[in-house]
Amino acid sequence: MNEITVTIEAPVYVTDNAVLAQLCEQWQHLSLIALDTEFVRVDTFYPRVGLIQVGDGVKNYLLDPLVLSDWSGFIALLSNTAITKVLHSCSEDLVVFKDFFKQLPTPLFDSQRAAAFLGFGYSISYQNLVKEVLDIEVSKDQTRSDWTRRPLTDEQRNYAALDVAYLPAITQFLKDKLSACERSAWADDEFGQMLAAATPESDAASWQDYYLSLGGAWRLDAPQLAALQRLCEWREEQARARNKPRSWIAKDAELLAIAAAMPLEPSALAAVADLPRPLVSRDGADILALIKAPQRGPAPRPELTEQPLNTEMRKSLKLCQGIVRQLAERLEMAPELIARKKQLIPLIAAAHNGPEFSWPEGLAGWRQTLLEEPMRKALKTGSSK
Repeated sequence: MNEITVTIEAPVYVTDNAVLAQLCEQWQHLSLIALDTEFVRVDTFYPRVGLIQVGDGVKNYLLDPLVLSDWSGFIALLSNTAITKVLHSCSEDLVVFKDFFKQLPTPLFDSQRAAAFLGFGYSISYQNLVKEVLDIEVSKDQTRSDWTRRPLTDEQRNYAALDVAYLPAITQFLKDKLSACERSAWADDEFGQMLAAATPESDAASWQDYYLSLGGAWRLDAPQLAALQRLCEWREEQARARNKPRSWIAKDAELLAIAAAMPLEPSALAAVADLPRPLVSRDGADILALIKAPQRGPAPRPELTEQPLNTEMRKSLKLCQGIVRQLAERLEMAPELIARKKQLIPLIAAAHNGPEFSWPEGLAGWRQTLLEEPMRKALKTGSSK
């Protein structure tokens, strides 16, 4: 247990635009604010935002997006680079900020990822981190609440406020530890990568690569891959236009089956095994048009994340995973933080299939600083020694 005192006051519920503007002006003079969001995303593509939480280290505020309409001051706060925005396990929250506010919280400090640099495990929960650092139990009883229903109960309000109440104190603790072990630059680099990864979500150009993530795509030939690429782009467009989850438009397996069959007529599409009738009747004409569309150019082969590796590539993967484990043990960090198998396979594929050693984008930044030299040696000599 660490000797850190945190005073918890009743949360301030904000439903007035003038009050929000005044608070945002007040927060503009801080160096750090804690943020969290509560939302519902069960049957929609876009999250339905129910609450925005803000903690300034003294008081905790609940901003009601169902009532508030003028967010200009808050958006300016999110973009103020002089104020660090602290969140815990922020990937889904970043989607909310990108969609609802059209502004990501920068600069970012993710307490879960920061803790991973300090030996707390790869994905420690907020409740467990509060327990580890402050020796305080945080309730989980409102996790599945519907945050879009009004009025919110006192239990919901208190639960939501606690999600930001302890973050300022925990952040100072984590920052001190990161500085002491000279990992602050690594963490800052990681936070920048997390923001960059969230940015292209709404960029239509990035949809062209979505087919690469479908397991089994490597089994398809070039024309089938090109068809799958077009089908995935179409699904993304439709999911956003209809505001429905991707799987409600078409499941991955269904798109793979269509691309593999390459149907050109309605009867051929209907004959594809296990396609739901609504997909065929509602979207059949569009799907056939996509199959028949001229190829815009050769679709790139998928990264070999799902393709079985040959014997030599498996040996190389084991060598690289061994390097990661050794580093993780020495640094007392989770190996998943340094590099996961999915990140290593493009490196292995490039080393075996390309004329020159090339470093994959997924291992850039602080990871490249740690890994490139030993990985180059291992892949060149076949030994990690």
